[in-house]
Amino acid sequence: MNKSKARNLTGALTIISIILLIVAFPLYSPFVRAFTEKLRNVYKSSSNGLSLKERVALYLNYELDKRLGGLGIGLYRLTGGRITNLWKVNVLILTTRGRKTGKIRTVLLQFFRDGENMVIVAANSGRSSHPGWFYNLRATPNVRVQVMDRSFQVHAEEMTDDEAIAFWPRVLSIAPTYERYRRATNRIILLMRLVPIEQIGELVVAGGESEQGPEELSFIK
Repeated sequence: MNKSKARNLTGALTIISIILLIVAFPLYSPFVRAFTEKLRNVYKSSSNGLSLKERVALYLNYELDKRLGGLGIGLYRLTGGRITNLWKVNVLILTTRGRKTGKIRTVLLQFFRDGENMVIVAANSGRSSHPGWFYNLRATPNVRVQVMDRSFQVHAEEMTDDEAIAFWPRVLSIAPTYERYRRATNRIILLMRLVPIEQIGELVVAGGESEQGPEELSFIK
């Protein structure tokens, strides 16, 4: 193909792309407006010592985790957790039952080893409230986790203030970005210890009910 034909083809493709964007504008315009408004709110929000770049990064981190959680959990299950070798972090799937809705909630979380136990951080990307899974664990502390290709039951217990203070340096040495979450919020980010009980095939929750119902997926730190 000579240069003249290549330029003509490029021009035609450009025109077609512009037409498609104009035609599709009513579809993506509400999303763009909403996204722009949220970014504007992030810009106006209290900084808590964070730069604008850090605040935008926290917002994008939260939104991407929320919207792509199902994909991450699906890839984790499909590969038996081996997908996390790309991230070079320890990650588990936590399954809880909604304390209000009764629905099964599944979330992908980074964890930090504490001997045979695992510690998860209720960071919620530095937002002002604890993540939903934290309240679910308080209501029903016996839950199921999947670590790599193993599924087993654990008992969740909130770390005491002294335990958390002693453990935070280990968290930050492995994942320094968690310091940004602590600076982004005025609440105390709590740590939960997951103590393995036994390997199980079915999770038994309070009241003797087995795990049933629709599953809602997310990936929230």
